[in-house]
Amino acid sequence: MLRIFLSVIMSGIFFSCNTGNDKANPANPDVQQTSSEDSPGKPQAPGPYELHGILDPGMNNMVAFAIQTPTGWPMQQSFTRKWNGSTPINQVYIKMASPNQAEVIELLPYSPYFYADGGMARQARESAAQMGVSLPPQPYEMAPVQPIVYIKKILLPQLAQNGIQLNITGENDLPTKQEQQQAVYTGYVDGQMADGTKLRIDCIVSITTTNLNGEVYYNWNAMPSIVQSKTDIKAVYAHVTHARRSLMMNPAWEAENARLVQKGNNINQDINKKNAAIVKDYQDHTQRVIDETHADRNASADRRNEAFGDVIKGETKYENTETGQRVKLLDQYNHVYQDKQGNFYGSQTAIDKNAFNWEELQRVETKKY
Repeated sequence: MLRIFLSVIMSGIFFSCNTGNDKANPANPDVQQTSSEDSPGKPQAPGPYELHGILDPGMNNMVAFAIQTPTGWPMQQSFTRKWNGSTPINQVYIKMASPNQAEVIELLPYSPYFYADGGMARQARESAAQMGVSLPPQPYEMAPVQPIVYIKKILLPQLAQNGIQLNITGENDLPTKQEQQQAVYTGYVDGQMADGTKLRIDCIVSITTTNLNGEVYYNWNAMPSIVQSKTDIKAVYAHVTHARRSLMMNPAWEAENARLVQKGNNINQDINKKNAAIVKDYQDHTQRVIDETHADRNASADRRNEAFGDVIKGETKYENTETGQRVKLLDQYNHVYQDKQGNFYGSQTAIDKNAFNWEELQRVETKKY
């Protein structure tokens, strides 16, 4: 498979290069056109599309995949990566334009997302909301949306930030495709800029749904494109459809990319486990503080209630500081004493306790009741 793929890529690129010098001939009236029968040794006229290999600079310019673009349309490509932690996210940008620049196609980098829904996920969000705490979304966390919603919510604001304003003239949802657990949605929004240039902004949204223990987990991505035309937007958009259908992946690059992604995922999982342990310790500590605070408040209320009840009954609590023993007695005396036999004595005036070998008891404060 790899050998076939490389052969197709190299022959396709070779074909594009060799036919490039002949593309001006049909427009030159001085050059006589001949058929293949008249010139059996010459190559045939180029077809409507030519093959290009998209290179990955991060992997020594390995060809990642092949794509067909309109013949004679100069193409620009960019292959970079951004990172979700240690996991790479490939960012491929392809731009192709007609020779007179009247038509331009831009295939934009895709964006991956994830989202969890279900009883546990909703309860976590509702609990946070009730406590007045908003849970900030994690990177790339967003509920799945349909293509047109994505275009209006994400893409159009981005274009506006870059100075591209358009009047929306129409929108369309294309038929949905179902592939096992993945649903593929396509839609586009048509518009027109101030100079009369027609725009079609389209997006493919692929959603994979997994049900596990009553929870629903979504992994989805959005792949947008922008088409500009001063003539026929529908005809130019057909090139986008063809380019997407013509994609052919390089198995060697796929294997290397999968290894890189798996390595990043493993690192992220290790980091997540450590972070989860830290979060659990923090949550346990927070819960202990909350429990202790509640216990202290309850104990304080109990002490106040007990002290208030003693006041009503005309009693108060005394403590023997030598033994730590506490006892409730009638609150009638300024001084209270205890002898060695455990008898209590009250007096309005102080008594020489040493003469009787007594211990004076201390009135317990309400906060220490």
